[in-house]
Amino acid sequence: MTSPSSPPSSTSPTKARSATVALLNLDRPKPHNLEAEVAVLGGMMQDANASAIAFGQLRMDGAFYRSAHQTIFNAMLALSDGKGEASLDPIVLADHLERSGKLEEVGGRSYIMQLMDSVPTAANIDHYIDIVRQNAILRRIIAACTETIMRCYDTDDDVQTLLDTVEQQIFEVAGMDEAKDLLLIKPLVREAISYLELLMQGNTDVLGLRTGFDVDRMITGLKAGELFVLAARPSIGKTALALNMAANIAMSAEKTPVGIFSLEMPAQQLVLRLICSTARVSMSDFKNRTLSSQRWQQDVGSACEQISNARIIIDDTGAIDILELRAKARRMCSKHDVKVIFIDYLQLIRGHVSRNASRENEVAMISGSLKAMAKELNIPVVVLAQLNRQAEQGEKPKLSHLRESGAIEQDADVVAILHRDRGVQYEQREDDTNGLPAELIIAKNRNGATGTVDLLFLPRYTRFENAVSTDQYVPQDV
Repeated sequence: MTSPSSPPSSTSPTKARSATVALLNLDRPKPHNLEAEVAVLGGMMQDANASAIAFGQLRMDGAFYRSAHQTIFNAMLALSDGKGEASLDPIVLADHLERSGKLEEVGGRSYIMQLMDSVPTAANIDHYIDIVRQNAILRRIIAACTETIMRCYDTDDDVQTLLDTVEQQIFEVAGMDEAKDLLLIKPLVREAISYLELLMQGNTDVLGLRTGFDVDRMITGLKAGELFVLAARPSIGKTALALNMAANIAMSAEKTPVGIFSLEMPAQQLVLRLICSTARVSMSDFKNRTLSSQRWQQDVGSACEQISNARIIIDDTGAIDILELRAKARRMCSKHDVKVIFIDYLQLIRGHVSRNASRENEVAMISGSLKAMAKELNIPVVVLAQLNRQAEQGEKPKLSHLRESGAIEQDADVVAILHRDRGVQYEQREDDTNGLPAELIIAKNRNGATGTVDLLFLPRYTRFENAVSTDQYVPQDV
């Protein structure tokens, strides 16, 4: 006998939200410790070092549970300009609060003096600051999770947009636990002067990650927060060059973690390319069984060991959505401490735009989102892009040949265009093991010179190398 089907649920979204609020008991006090807050503020008024530590650790919004304590802390910050170079006099602090009309709001002069007298010593200030900070993070987690639950009931956004928003909120909360010092201009100027002096002395020329190619001198390496666009027509070798750069970074002495999004090529094929390029063997040597056992054991074995020990994380999801890509990039950085991300290639990413939006608008949204991702994660992002067919009409490629969007040019900090002569004579030399001429045209460099870097392409090994030694390299302005 068939059981009758259950009637459809009559629970409305409004009732579900009310039940959720009741379940969460959102009216109960959030995590806090008022005694620790008092100890922090009192210690800051007693000791200059204590105030400096607190300014560095508790600068986030809502660090203090009691609003009066947050107001007092903000006043201290304003008085010291975040430097914490002197202890904060309670009389001066009270006067500042009075002039800003907030003295009575925080409890008057008597409460300021009470804070000062409540802490006999600032010796345990680190412990009190940690208590206040941890409670602030717990409150932020509660707020983010509560907002997420409510949005699940109320939002008209699709699931992917909601997931991206939620993950970004949690990522920001996680970042709160990584305390950073306030960025004052004076020490930044000192650091800049030190770097300029090193440049003048010829001791260094690279600020960011070294790609292993002479282009490092012109762009001073791949720098955190920057978007590097590597563009070329199909089959010129942009994937090979990007893979060489990624391998050079990952297999450097620092063993820098590298993330790769391969939208076109499966991960296994990418690894085969890495092995052949590193070992300087051709895939045809394997197919034709012409590789000697000695080269197999020495060259291929050594390459496999180097690649296995490198910290390279690959995602080969095809036609990925930009929001999904950003979510995965966050996880790469959080879980694997990735310091640079390579993406192959931009035009295969799906933008999160309305259905009637033009392809140009979609690509503009994607490039802007990639630049925002570089800044959010504070890492360099290298994205490959295709040039349009005008780049094949006899002239050297240029910025205007970037396919589908001028926004790529606008968002990128560096645009490098890979160029090779594809004439008949060139094609006849594809088996040349000495290297074929190629150019990396730095068409845009937001913080430096433009110019051309000469490279050698070894097609048998899908490998690029410098055309000249680093000592001989001289940038050419264009």
